Amino acid sequence: MFRDDRCTIKRPIAIEEEGETIGYDEEIIAVDVPCHLSVQSISAVNQTQSTASVLLDYVLYIDTKHKISIKPNDEIIVTTKFNQVYELRAGESHIYNLTIQTHCEVTKTA
Repeated sequence: MFRDDRCTIKRPIAIEEEGETIGYDEEIIAVDVPCHLSVQSISAVNQTQSTASVLLDYVLYIDTKHKISIKPNDEIIVTTKFNQVYELRAGESHIYNLTIQTHCEVTKTA
């Protein structure tokens, strides 16, 4: 269903020593999963004297047949069909019959 973009999903895992969190490692949940990243403007252009900004909404769509569980704060790296790379942090996910839809915030674009 969604074949244009590809994503890798990583989950932060706390490293504990003597009951205290001393750092984080990451667990790779999925690699090279077909997906679709939707980027929509949710505001009009906000023009100030020196800059203009637009609020964007990022939603990741993944086919449920991949049986992937996305949790809040998972790191998602999406490569679009145009080879744009987005590093995202997962927010709330909604599971429907055919898709998992996850709202994300961008942490870095390349």
